Amino acid sequence: MLRTALSLSCITGKGFRICNIRKARSKPGLMRQHLVAVQVCAQISAAEVAGDQLSSEELTFVPRRVVPGDYSFDIGTAGSIPLVLQTIIPALLVAGRAGSITLTGGTHVPFSPSWHYLSEVFARALSRLGVKLELTLERCGFYPKGGGKVHCRVQPAGSLAALTAEQRGKLLRVSGCSVVAHLPLSIAERQARSARAVLEAGLGNGVPIEITVRELPAFRPGTFIFLKGEYESAVSGFTALGALGKPAERVGEEAAHELVSHDKSGMALDPHLADQLVLYLARAKGRSVFTTSRLSSHLETNLLVTGRFLDVGWQLDGERDGPGRVVITPMP
Repeated sequence: MLRTALSLSCITGKGFRICNIRKARSKPGLMRQHLVAVQVCAQISAAEVAGDQLSSEELTFVPRRVVPGDYSFDIGTAGSIPLVLQTIIPALLVAGRAGSITLTGGTHVPFSPSWHYLSEVFARALSRLGVKLELTLERCGFYPKGGGKVHCRVQPAGSLAALTAEQRGKLLRVSGCSVVAHLPLSIAERQARSARAVLEAGLGNGVPIEITVRELPAFRPGTFIFLKGEYESAVSGFTALGALGKPAERVGEEAAHELVSHDKSGMALDPHLADQLVLYLARAKGRSVFTTSRLSSHLETNLLVTGRFLDVGWQLDGERDGPGRVVITPMP
């Protein structure tokens, strides 16, 4: 809710006040990654801000004008870089010229899109809408220390294309990577083997599966697996993270089960992409229609928040947390 409001506030020039931030959480209020998102948006839009402190449960944000430039921020610890970037990218699209941002923090952390999802699924989907991103991973950052470093360059975009993605076509192949940093490569091999076993059982032996086992530079030890389902007309992505005491086999199985479940739904977009595209489609030229394997609460929240800033209509066909169809219609 906060990230979407920040993005749309910068785009529209409309200020907002939000209360009871993360009130129901065990640690309510702004966390480090939320605070950095506020600070970055405030800097690029010369905004007046009140309540921008850690653990603050209320924030007022009034932007002026988005100014392109080359920005650099350290989120600290393992605050999510992808979540901060997803807040900033929409704002930089309305700048008069290209801008860039370098962020230090977490690239593959819990409750957040992974860097690989951002670069291989999210960015690819945005390119269909006319958004041009250049994403570079310098090093990974894992929970709890972070220390990952990435670079993102955003080209300004005028009008955005609408999206039609009701059919995804045939599953052409599954690709991905099983990665370790400062850990034995055998862990990545075990993750890949367990993922392959689940995929072959769930998808059938006719689907090509290519999972690369590799090491990546990182600030501290960590491990993950990223799997990408490549269809004729859509791409989906799923990530599972390693953790202390968590068997490598379970990591591989988690991501593979998610991909198989999505595949069996027959829907075009995975649930993460469905909610992440809302504010772009609300600004597109024309009506967008897509199907998703899960109508998530995040999707509904993003639609509601977007409606506070933009004149947009939407329709959800299906039950909450089940597969469904989404129509988003920007009003003239």
